[in-house]
This record gives sequence, structure tokens and C-alpha cells, in this order.
Amino acid sequence: MVKNLDLAAEAYCKLLGADKPPIIQSGPSEMTQVIFRGRPTEGKSRYMFINTPFIQIELIEPGDSPSTWQEHLEKYGEGVHHISFVVDNLNEKIRLLEEMGYPVIQTGNFFNGKGKYAYMDTTSTFKVIIELLERY
Repeated sequence: MVKNLDLAAEAYCKLLGADKPPIIQSGPSEMTQVIFRGRPTEGKSRYMFINTPFIQIELIEPGDSPSTWQEHLEKYGEGVHHISFVVDNLNEKIRLLEEMGYPVIQTGNFFNGKGKYAYMDTTSTFKVIIELLERY
């Protein structure tokens, strides 16, 4: 999570020797259908993906609507919010993690309509949120 995407991107790209990727604006709420803590929200954000040979770094600047991103930035400040795993059958994986005691924080659809995600509250065990991604 970052307060200023442009400044953070500049710093990360300089550190990594990477070209600055394009900034992505969150899509319309009719498409993204974000649910945060059981309630619909616009889930506004600006973000980008910086690819390295080993990992992909996602920088997210939350917008003014309620979201796990905004909540994290307000509570903890800038820093690591989640790690992501690509999965098949997102709903099944959500149920498995819920059965293990990890509740859903936020769900939504990719801005481009090519997948969906769920943030699971795994901080009690792993000290970080786990994001599940299902791509179509």
C-alpha cells in the first residue's frame, strides 16, 4: 500500500532498474462488484504491476471509498498488504480457508473482466493477508 503511487513507482523502478509500467485505474463498480467486510463499495484505487524475474510487485494507492487497501493504509501506513496465489475454483478455496478460521475481508472482479479475487484474513497465523486470484 502506498499513499502516492507516482512517487512509490519512481522509487521502486529506480531500485529495480525497471521501466515504469502503466497506471491502472480501478474499473466501474458495476463491473468490479467489490464487497468489503460484507458491504458493497466502489473499492476505488490506482495501481500498477512491476515485474521482476522472480516476483511481481503490485503498488496500490487506495481511493476514497472503503476497502481493505484504505483500511490497511490508515491502520498500518505504507507497506506490504498481501501476497497472492493463483487458484482454480476461487469459491472452493474461500470455503477451505474459512473452515480453517480465516474470514473473507474483500472480494471483487478484475477490472478487465478476466478474473476475480478474494482477500482472506490470514494475519493471525501468517502476519499478512492472503489474496486468492482466479483468472479466466
